[in-house]
Amino acid sequence: PRPPSRLRRHSRRRPRRMLDPGHGRPRAGALAMGALAAVLGLACLPAAAAVKPFSTVDPRALNVTVISREKREGPAADRFSAREGELDATGSYARPTNAWWTMMVLGRGFTEMENANGFQIPFVMWAAKRGVSAAMPFVLAQANQIENGFDSTVSFVTLGASDVTVGHRVVYHDPLSVTFKWGGREQGKWAKMPIVRGSPYLTMEYHDATPEFDSPQVLDPQKGITVDGVPGVCPGEFEGRKFELVLVQSDETWTIWSSHSLRVGCQTEGALLRAKHPITGVVRAAVTNNCTMGRSAFQCAKKPPADPEPPHFAKLLEKHVDTYPVGAEVDMSAVGDASVVRIDWLTKTMPVPHSGAHTNQTASERKPVLMTAMEHHREMGVCSKEGTAVEHTGVFARNVNGNLSLVAADQWLMPYSLLPVSWHSVHGIAQHARATIRDAVLEDAQWQLPVNYLIGAGDPYNAGKMLARLGQVALVAQELGEHTTAKQLAKRVAQNVEIWAHSRALNRFVYDESWGGWISCGCLYDDCVPKGCNPNVLPPDQCHCEPSQAYCKNSGPPGDCPTFTDPGMDFGNAYYNDHHFHWGYHIFAAAIAAHFDPDWGQRHKEWLLLYARDIANPSVDDPHFPVWRHKDWFTGWSWASGIALGGGKPYRNGHNQESTSESIMAYYGLQLLGDALGDDAMRDWGRAALASEVVAAMTYWQIPEGSKVYPEILHKKTLMGILWQNLVQYQTWFGGSPYMVHGIQMMPYTPASEYYIQPGWSNMSYRLGERDCRLSPQCIKDGWVSMFVMQLAVLDPSKAWEQALELPDTVFSGEAPAGNGNSRTAVLHWIATRPQMHHHRQAPDLWPRKLECAAAPWEIEEKQPSPPPYAPPPPASPPPPHPSP
Repeated sequence: PRPPSRLRRHSRRRPRRMLDPGHGRPRAGALAMGALAAVLGLACLPAAAAVKPFSTVDPRALNVTVISREKREGPAADRFSAREGELDATGSYARPTNAWWTMMVLGRGFTEMENANGFQIPFVMWAAKRGVSAAMPFVLAQANQIENGFDSTVSFVTLGASDVTVGHRVVYHDPLSVTFKWGGREQGKWAKMPIVRGSPYLTMEYHDATPEFDSPQVLDPQKGITVDGVPGVCPGEFEGRKFELVLVQSDETWTIWSSHSLRVGCQTEGALLRAKHPITGVVRAAVTNNCTMGRSAFQCAKKPPADPEPPHFAKLLEKHVDTYPVGAEVDMSAVGDASVVRIDWLTKTMPVPHSGAHTNQTASERKPVLMTAMEHHREMGVCSKEGTAVEHTGVFARNVNGNLSLVAADQWLMPYSLLPVSWHSVHGIAQHARATIRDAVLEDAQWQLPVNYLIGAGDPYNAGKMLARLGQVALVAQELGEHTTAKQLAKRVAQNVEIWAHSRALNRFVYDESWGGWISCGCLYDDCVPKGCNPNVLPPDQCHCEPSQAYCKNSGPPGDCPTFTDPGMDFGNAYYNDHHFHWGYHIFAAAIAAHFDPDWGQRHKEWLLLYARDIANPSVDDPHFPVWRHKDWFTGWSWASGIALGGGKPYRNGHNQESTSESIMAYYGLQLLGDALGDDAMRDWGRAALASEVVAAMTYWQIPEGSKVYPEILHKKTLMGILWQNLVQYQTWFGGSPYMVHGIQMMPYTPASEYYIQPGWSNMSYRLGERDCRLSPQCIKDGWVSMFVMQLAVLDPSKAWEQALELPDTVFSGEAPAGNGNSRTAVLHWIATRPQMHHHRQAPDLWPRKLECAAAPWEIEEKQPSPPPYAPPPPASPPPPHPSP
């Protein structure tokens, strides 16, 4: 028998960006947040302050086991400029695992790179032998899904160099970009491509290398090629700085701009432009028309044969071609319930012919850089540093995430209203419900975790859920004024948190120095004695099994960890799958323990911070964990999946995230942990990440009435279940029943759910999920029914109250995969805190409220000196142990 577990999710995830030493690339800062010293208008923004890490303590100093992954599970050394154990250009030993571009580097040989694409927005990109291939996707929608259609066989282009060594490697990354490089190790020739989130161009920098632009497509026989505005005929040779190619299969016009005059050879069967000489300069390329001849069934406004459409954005793309992005700095400031997320695009200018210089632009010299913007950027607003709204164009492109517009600015300022939530309910407990909830608290206070989880013989995901469950009951008891019960519960939570955080559980946690992360070793669970006996073969007196005898058949770290080779075990924890879900629950429970006992929190602080640093390290000055493992600050949501491969190859659809509500829980937990530990920066980081996650979930998972993101065919679903980079599905990893799809987007309920599960959307969504749940006995057995009772409370709390009292105890059993993290106390408390339960109160104003550009908060902060780079001690001289609590 195995401990209960939710059906397995698979794994995919994301890395981060490194500086190429010696080539003058600016170092990108991570997101900055600190104490607010002043609130300024946007017209006089200060320079961003250095980002302070949560901690820089070496995990080795905490007496945790440190492991190195086998070659197959570690970073591909030839894909990174720094090898394992070496600092990369960002000053980190860690390698990103969940970045939007990770799939582009996970495969090792060219066979494994077959599906290794990343959705950069607007292009789907994948590495070629000597460059990067790209396709502008089109939308394919069905009743249950929508996908980015792209043809990786014919309808794509490749920008590269013909004379550099084969194979790309990461030489720089930051929160919004990655730079690949070819060549340049033993030879002077190299080519580099900065791939920046949202850029509508492909950009390649060359050093004594020969540019090449090719495609399997055929050149249009009528328009073919235009050079510096003069039509030409291929095959042939041409010289110029601007080349326009019309491709038959995609019906696209690609315009290629060169910083230097190029003499190129041109061919038609398999369109090819290859320079006749190397350059030290820059080549940029963009789609300037995707319905050139009226042939595209996907991009033309009318079905073919249609009239050709004019190149609506060609002039704008040409206007901004001289300024190109090479990375981004992202920081944030908050005051009260308002915040601003700022993106500073790090830019260069196209070199002057014959100079060979790639000029970095200083802040005062920066010119507007042309980028694409998503639906939530338009809805929330993007402001300029002058405090005015940035102007968006019409629809430039469309993909699974909706329409893209073009925006020209050197800096984006995105105002977010923060969720006004803290430890307890937003509206308070209705007086007439307090006695019933008090009874539920006293009963739930007696609930015990399954025996095997008390000793850590289980997976970290379910363990975290059940610890959070106890913690939530403690908070309800505190809100009721039952302080003795609350403190007793919090003490139990603390004791159980210690078992896992200090790696004393049978399923021990270890520090992975290959990738830089806090992962589980895994437990091959058994509870039969004598050990190894088979109850299906031997009689009970010779083989006795019960949870109180639980043990792990594997010996544990460093050498016997089944999670290292099984990406499905522990829900892929060792492959960095769902870490913000797993550790989010642990963080929430730890925060509650520290809230009740601040001294306990300080004694155990560094161990608790291992969870926070793993999922939300904000600073490159912490070299042991990647910056923001999951969070994508361009899209607003997080990527749950990590480094696992499918059949030995990266996933064609890229990374994904399923449970937005658990992602929301993670950042809410981070906010509370910062508050409990007295770390204002961590608290505010949690608030900012929480706000952007909720906005993204409401925009791209929920489908409210009037949604502009998804086609009409999907609107009746009211929400989507899994959002991949190239695919969005009405589905879960463990089944396709509507109650599963809807339920996983609501679990767990916290005060943050107040602003995510709103009446307007619930009025449509509830009927679909609840009806399916009512018809499915498994929905009740697994505990999903409690999620729908709580959603009903948003619409009709009185009816929900009646249903909650009738729920069987089995709904909240430790054996119920959906209900084991919930409790009757939590259900009744949620219902009793609905505003309708207070007869004098109205429903709250809908969140988020839109902030005006000129009313954004900012900080002035002295730059703190960064700690010296960490140098790992030799194995014979481990760091002195951190004092154990």
